[in-house]
Order: sequence, then C-alpha cells, then structure tokens
Amino acid sequence: MDPVPGVVMAAKPKEERPWDLRARLGILTTAHAVTHMRGSLLPLLYPVLMRQMGFGYAQLGLMLSITRLFGGLLQGIWGPIAQRVPGKVLIALENLGVSLGIGMVGVSHNLPELTGAVTFGQVAASPHHPIASSLLSRWFGKSGRGHALSVHFAGGNFATVLSPLVATLLLTRLSWQTTLDLFMIPGVVVAGLVWWRLPGEVAQGSGRTERGRWRQLGELCQPLRDAKVRRLIATGIVTAGGKGLGVLQTFVPLLFVRALHLGTVATGFWFTAFTATSVVGPLLLGRLSDRFDRPKFLSVLLAVSFVLTVALALGFRSGTVAAVALVVAMGMVVHAYGPVEQAILGDLTEAQLPEQAYSLFYGLTFGASAFWPLVLGVVLSRWGFTWLFLVIAATYLAGAWIYGTQDWRPTPA
Repeated sequence: MDPVPGVVMAAKPKEERPWDLRARLGILTTAHAVTHMRGSLLPLLYPVLMRQMGFGYAQLGLMLSITRLFGGLLQGIWGPIAQRVPGKVLIALENLGVSLGIGMVGVSHNLPELTGAVTFGQVAASPHHPIASSLLSRWFGKSGRGHALSVHFAGGNFATVLSPLVATLLLTRLSWQTTLDLFMIPGVVVAGLVWWRLPGEVAQGSGRTERGRWRQLGELCQPLRDAKVRRLIATGIVTAGGKGLGVLQTFVPLLFVRALHLGTVATGFWFTAFTATSVVGPLLLGRLSDRFDRPKFLSVLLAVSFVLTVALALGFRSGTVAAVALVVAMGMVVHAYGPVEQAILGDLTEAQLPEQAYSLFYGLTFGASAFWPLVLGVVLSRWGFTWLFLVIAATYLAGAWIYGTQDWRPTPA
C-alpha cells in the first residue's frame, strides 16, 4: 500500500505509554457506548411509534429481524476497508452515522420511513465491533488483550443499562422527538474526540500493487485459510445461541412473566439486574483471562454456564427466589465469555490479518444471532422453558468441549 500522508501503517504491536493506552481504551469504550445507546433507546419508543404510525407486532418483528440481520452481516465487510482507511476515521464516521440514524427516526412518518431510518442506523453502527476490537487487540497485545476487550464490551453494555433510564426521565418532561434530538449529541462529541485523540493508522495488509492483488472476496476470506480461525468462528456461531445480550435478553423476561408470574415492577427490577451483570461479569473475568491459558479459561466459563443453565432448566419451578438467583448468576458468566472468545481470535491472528478475522467473526456470529431466536422461539412454543434452556445449555457444552480439548496455539505466519 502506498504511504498516505499523516497515516501510520501498523505493522505489529509496539510499546506504548500506559497512559496513552488507557486513553485510547477509554475513547473507544465511550464510542462503543454511543453505539449501544441507540439500540437500547429505540425499544422504548416503538410502542409510541406503533400507535402513531398504525403498525402492529408482526410488522415490528419483521422490521427488527431484517434490520438486525442486515447490520450483523455487514460487520463482515470492514476488514479489507480497514487496510485502506484509518480505523479512527471509520469509528468517527460510525458515531456520526449512529447519531444521524437516531435523528432520522425522529422525522419518520410511516413504517417504510422508520424501517429505512433503523436500517441506516444498523449500517452506520456495523464497523464498530470489528474495527474497535482489532485496534484494541493490536494495541494491547496478548498480556492485556482480554482485559481491554472486556472493558470495551462492558462499557457498551453500561450504556445499554443506563440509556433507557435516562430516556425514560427525559420522556416524562419532553416530547419523544426532542429526546431523540438530545441523544444525537453524544455521538457527535465522541466522533470529534475519536478523530482528535486516536492515532491515524491503517492495518498492514498485502499491499495495493497490481501484481498479486487479492480480489475483494479473497481478501476478506483470507483468515479462513487458518484452520484454527475457521474452528473458532464455527464455535462462535454455535455459542451465539446462548449470548446474554441478544438471545437470553429476549427470553429471560418471558421466563419472569410467563413461568414465574412476576409482576411488571419485579420483572423490570430483576431484568435490570440480569442486564447489569453484562457490565460486572466481563470486568471481573476478562482480566483473569490474561493470567491463565485463555482457551482453557473460556472452557471453564462455558462449563459453568452449562451447569447453571441446566439447573435453571430443571429447577425454575421450585421457587422464584432460586430461579432469579440462577438467572443473575448465569448473567455473570454468560456475558463474560464473548470478550474472551474475541481475545482468543486476537491471539491467533495478531501476526497476520486481525481486521479481516474480526470482520468475519462478527459478521458470521452476529448473523447467526439473528437466526438463533427464531430456532429457540420454535423450541419454546412447542416444548416449553425446560427444553428452551436445555438447548441453550447444549451450546455452552459444545463450546466448552471444543475450547477445552483442541489445540489453540497460534499458527506461525
């Protein structure tokens, strides 16, 4: 690739001052919070929009499935782009796009316009996970990668917990359009901070010379030449069936209401507690993954997830207190295994093409996350909550076995 003025080519991790690394982590984590802010804000407004625009649950479900699948799969395209455009540019534009998408919802008048606005927001948000994860993986190296990715993950989830509370407070005093306008501000501010403070580097790639140039598809799929990367992505597709945010987040409230017969206030309280573990769990367990053999540590996390989920599947009828305690305990581990899984991907690809690898990982596993709720919804409707959680537990068991028994040493470049 020809040098670009003002842009640094990132070849391999280098020693950075701890303060610089902490500042970069803080900025990217704040940008991640902006991305999650949008996703946790809009569900509060859908009941109002349904009433004003005249559409029902079926149309809402179809819109969400389409837009989430679209946004998930698009995460797979950013690896080759990151070899040509600095990561800070992509993250800054992503935060601006997320803010614009929030504003577009505020000026939508009907379901097609709303679908377009939500789709735009999903497309705008799609670069963040693969680009930010690859940047952090490169900057922190193997000794700090698990902690950095976990902090980044927890920061986004903190916005998932906090944003609905702030939005609810604003909606009691302001119109929903004004609330959306106010939520546009953080993305603009953080985009400027990203542009100003992060280094302007692009990933080192195979170059852009005419001789031996990869076609776009070949360049995107190049990490799949490594059998261990293929195995990790395939395992991630399986374990996506038990992700805390996106899968369990959908079915835990149903368990509280339909099986445990909790009221609205109790359901809201305990679901908030379950979501809050998506902040606490990664912060506690992510740093530990840097101190142990990471695949073995992930195998233990998944094994514990399996045991707790089986206990919930077989024992939720024994009492509300026990069931709620199991759900919260599950949250501590099931929310923590994702960042460790991503850190292993960084360990495998740090000397090769991490941007493409993270793009493939997020694109395929988030795409699978769009289909898993459909599968689990059929299981729940036909066989009930016991079999729902047993199927989820099986995904943890499969992941625990694969990470615990296979060779995960990085393949020499």
